[in-house]
Amino acid sequence: MANPVNRFSKCPKEFSRREATVVIADGVLSRKLSDFKPQELVNLVNGFSKWPVEPGCRKAAVAIAGKVRPGQLSVFEPHALANLVNGFSKWPVEPGCRKATVVVVGEVRGGKLSHFDPQALAFLVNGFGKWPVEPDCRSATVAIAGEVRGGELSCFDPQTLANLVDLFSKWPVERDCRKATVAIAGEVRGGELSYFDPQALAVLVNGFSKWPVEPHCREATIAIAGAVLSRKPSDFEPQHLTNLVNGVSKWPDEPECRPATVAIASIMRRGQLSHFDPQAMAVLANGFSKWSNEAACHQAIIRLARDLGTGSRRFGDFTTPQLNMIAHALGRSCMRGEDTGEITETALLSDRLHRLAHHLEYAADRLEQADVLIIATIFKAQSKARLFDVLGLLAPIGLIHGSGFIAENNLESMGNLCAPLLPLACNSQKIDAPTP
Repeated sequence: MANPVNRFSKCPKEFSRREATVVIADGVLSRKLSDFKPQELVNLVNGFSKWPVEPGCRKAAVAIAGKVRPGQLSVFEPHALANLVNGFSKWPVEPGCRKATVVVVGEVRGGKLSHFDPQALAFLVNGFGKWPVEPDCRSATVAIAGEVRGGELSCFDPQTLANLVDLFSKWPVERDCRKATVAIAGEVRGGELSYFDPQALAVLVNGFSKWPVEPHCREATIAIAGAVLSRKPSDFEPQHLTNLVNGVSKWPDEPECRPATVAIASIMRRGQLSHFDPQAMAVLANGFSKWSNEAACHQAIIRLARDLGTGSRRFGDFTTPQLNMIAHALGRSCMRGEDTGEITETALLSDRLHRLAHHLEYAADRLEQADVLIIATIFKAQSKARLFDVLGLLAPIGLIHGSGFIAENNLESMGNLCAPLLPLACNSQKIDAPTP
């Protein structure tokens, strides 16, 4: 059973192999798992993980995960343990897969990480990254980061280096994760970027951006920004573009980051946005706003705004932090539009901010539960667009937190919150604007 599944998994896109694997998965559930050798179990999990949405594959993998017990893993070789973790990680919501992975963590931490080759280490980190709130997964990843930092990075292929950065960035406060990423950034900066595919480049930039004060991360990102310009726009998928903009926007003062962002903005301006989810739209708007004086970036924000609040992009589809990023971008673009005399486009931006304000008025719990920085940013955006009437409607909702709200925030935060409201203080009629 294990050998056919292992062969079929080499071609996961072939429907006949998928069907055959599902049949085998049902057969596994009817057998005693003790009948299988350790490597056979590994091959089964690895094979089933190629079709994670198949109920039969999921059930069989969960059944195997249930048999993973502490003290019983010494028969598994390091690479086999890594494959188990990588396989179980395809079903992160399954408690059995999470528990089995934690058991493997204990085995990994109790052994020597030097026994794991670069690919095995990458598999482990990839798997542990699916449960970032699990303390054992976190500590094991930190230990692996230490091993990576002290090892020979040239042993890792480009895709593996990108995956490691992506996963270390889930724990940015961990010293070893930071140092390992900085070491990888140095390797990337001095290496040949043509070996990295578009996805890897985007993942690297997004990961490096978690440590913007690190010179190596900044320099590696600058190098990648230049490399992006030599690639075809069609090489990058929507998520790649989003990650690139999000990453390079952490260094808006770097001249080399500007051309890459402008190039991506030009793609966004001409293309369709249906492939971008709400999170991506918010990230893109926020990133482009760092260069709002660039015509291409400004036009890309206009393009994003045009669909905002419509049937396909309702405000209710966005989280409050996402709306916060979008409001910030629209507010900055409004000021740019006023300075350049772009009346029609500025009117569109103001209209979307106006609609957003009314959404927040009726969905009052959003502002009531938001932190002071989000509220202040939304207020500032409305103020920049001179939408003082709707700002007067939002102000009572945003300030409804009471005395505890003031006690929990410092004077600077409260000042940022109140500054956009100063025009209202000069007009009692606007302050007292009724709410429905």
